Amino acid sequence: MGMILASYFDKAKASGGIAAQVKLAMLTKMAKAAALQAPDSPGNIKIFDEAIKQIYQAARTVSS
Repeated sequence: MGMILASYFDKAKASGGIAAQVKLAMLTKMAKAAALQAPDSPGNIKIFDEAIKQIYQAARTVSS
């Protein structure tokens, strides 16, 4: 359970470090520990996918 969701925290860290991981937790209302316990349901994946897109967009804006 939660391996896909938890992988988003690794993507966030690669994109913007701990700050991006915190932002992901805020946007999804789920910390990595909770994500590991949550089901990798289509609804949860959609929430995380939308959040990581915002994080990637913010990272591109900062680096431009």
